[in-house]
Amino acid sequence: MKKKLISFLLSLIVCLSFCISSVYADTAENSNGKVIYISLNRTSLENLLEIPIIKKKTENSGYVALMTTKGDGGSNTDQKSFASIGAGVRANVLDEDYNKFESLDEDEKVQFESVTGVKPLEINNLKINRNLNQNLDYGSYGATLGILGSTLKENNLKVALLGNSDIEKNGEIKKIRNLALICMDEYGRVESGNVDDINIKDNTMPYAISTDYEKLKSETKKYYESSDAIFVELGDTYRLDQYRKLLNENTYESMKNRIYQRVDGYLTEVFNMVGENDTIYITSEFESDLDYLNKRRLSPVIKFQKEGYGLLESSTTRESGIVSNIDIGVDILNQFGLKNELMIGKAFKNVQDENNIEKLLNEYQRIVSVNSIRATVVNTFVGIVSASWVIAMVALLFKEKIPKKEKGFGREQIFKVLKEFIKLGLIMPLAFLTAPVLNFKTQTGLVIGVLIVTIIYYLIGHKLFKHDDLKQMGFYAMLTIGLIIVDCILGTPLMKGCIMSYDAINGARYYGVGNEYEGVTIASAIFALAVLLNYKKIPKWLAVVLSLVILVTSAMPSMGANVGGAISECVAYLLFILLMFDIKLDFKKIVLIGVAAVLLVVAFAGLDFIMGSESHLSVFTNQIIQEGPAAIFNTFGRKIQMNLKLARSSVWVNILIVSIIIIGVLIFKPSGYFKRIHDKYPMIFKGFMASFVGCIVTLLVNDSGIVAASTAAIYILIPIIIISINMIIFDENDEIL
Repeated sequence: MKKKLISFLLSLIVCLSFCISSVYADTAENSNGKVIYISLNRTSLENLLEIPIIKKKTENSGYVALMTTKGDGGSNTDQKSFASIGAGVRANVLDEDYNKFESLDEDEKVQFESVTGVKPLEINNLKINRNLNQNLDYGSYGATLGILGSTLKENNLKVALLGNSDIEKNGEIKKIRNLALICMDEYGRVESGNVDDINIKDNTMPYAISTDYEKLKSETKKYYESSDAIFVELGDTYRLDQYRKLLNENTYESMKNRIYQRVDGYLTEVFNMVGENDTIYITSEFESDLDYLNKRRLSPVIKFQKEGYGLLESSTTRESGIVSNIDIGVDILNQFGLKNELMIGKAFKNVQDENNIEKLLNEYQRIVSVNSIRATVVNTFVGIVSASWVIAMVALLFKEKIPKKEKGFGREQIFKVLKEFIKLGLIMPLAFLTAPVLNFKTQTGLVIGVLIVTIIYYLIGHKLFKHDDLKQMGFYAMLTIGLIIVDCILGTPLMKGCIMSYDAINGARYYGVGNEYEGVTIASAIFALAVLLNYKKIPKWLAVVLSLVILVTSAMPSMGANVGGAISECVAYLLFILLMFDIKLDFKKIVLIGVAAVLLVVAFAGLDFIMGSESHLSVFTNQIIQEGPAAIFNTFGRKIQMNLKLARSSVWVNILIVSIIIIGVLIFKPSGYFKRIHDKYPMIFKGFMASFVGCIVTLLVNDSGIVAASTAAIYILIPIIIISINMIIFDENDEIL
């Protein structure tokens, strides 16, 4: 009897625990609230702030950011950005002709089921397989379309879609319902909503079409009651941007003001309707045509929640106020306590900041300025470097044609000037990295900042080491690698503002050591250490320690976060250490160097998971876990394609070509010249060899290997050319070195 009583009590406790946990689970689920996602496509942050309710709300609530709008493939389009949000990965889709989401008639429903194998829902896309196949065949990132909608559906969350961006073309209505690409499931379906009967004729509006805001208000209230996530497309802003070229300045402003008044009324109704636990996103998925032309290629996203205001941040970018479009879908799932491993974007973090709008607009000005002048400045830099090398080598080859003069401007004076000109190639990467400290934001200011810093560094180096070119070059290399390491430790604030590094608009990289400075990190470190060892300023064991410190800080996922850099640096530094200690290389040691590089990457991947830094490496590792070996092939295939593209179009390839030509010339003329360098500067020559191998490795393992190999070559060729000038021109007179 006693045992039965105990069993009964235990069973009762278990049942009560289950009931209590269910109650708490329901409470937790309800506490997540609903999500209302409102699309105001083709608007800027400044435009959104012209809408009274948004201006008012952002004064004391809401988290703001600018997001990249890139999709997969060569060109960027609205459709790719929408699809990338829904996939949580950069996606590749066709244009709006294949994104005709609509309610189907009976014949179309039968047709839809026959081509997809599933029953249609309220809103469907008959041509969805074209987009699925497009993404499968031409996608480079392994995106799965419709993951957001499918995940919500699988977790019994109701999704509704309202509105459209339809326009009139050639006398017919062209259906544009891109927002469905965000909330559809993997079969191109949305469970409920209204995308067909939501507009009215209005001759005062673009294409004589306007959203019926009164109907939209009632539909929003209706679906708010029955849905967990509502996606609303306010198509008037898209139509206005498409219609802009048919308007003059006055009529454009008039239409814009009229649209913003109507949008203001609708948004006011939404803010009054929602509960305190609900989340509202107001987003422009793509920039206007005018902003795109002016390189203002980041679009706003504002997230309103229960309390607080400031900036949005994500682990994708690691920069407050700058996020990626692939983060939004992940964050929507996060509002419901959900996630999908196929989505590589990261949920938003709320960063409290009372001056959020002002800070963001100021930062945007700098980002746009950098993006606008980046190509010109980098091309100029590469042109200066390449031209100086070619001029120097031609002058060396025809030195006998240059007259000697005891007074005036003769051979020696010409080569002295050439040497100073060539040294700019070592100074400017350092100047680019330091210039952001001056906090210039305009294009002119950024260029002036680089020039000021370049002159300062040149004068310091020239003053300290006027009679020793090798020490002067080592000084610049040492400053460069030292600054890179400090920057990595601080979270790369200088790299983010550097003209020669990455920028958020391009979106290839947002943090850590970029491709340009990956090559600089490899070769500047080796050259700086080689110079110190050449002059016996440090013992060899300290060079080993410093190499390890440089490697860890520049490749650590929470610091430099460059996987290609980790492999390249590991190989180059290990080779330099072996050469430093005069260890004979054989096949076994070469294999061990390769194994060490692989183990290093594995170790960093493990640290990434443990520390939760969510770097590029962890994204790559997660993709391998989810997709298997296909992720590896996709990634390296993308790297190869990028390098082939750069080989045809990038100005950086000029440095590699010139480098190969110069090395080829020096091998044959003068005869045995490299042996003379080796005999006179054995440690420097060992550094050249290690850096050269690092160039080859980074060319193979990096998606912009041509860029990294070119910047690394700078720290090989410039010292070689200046040593050549000194040995060939000045050694005979015992003037220098």
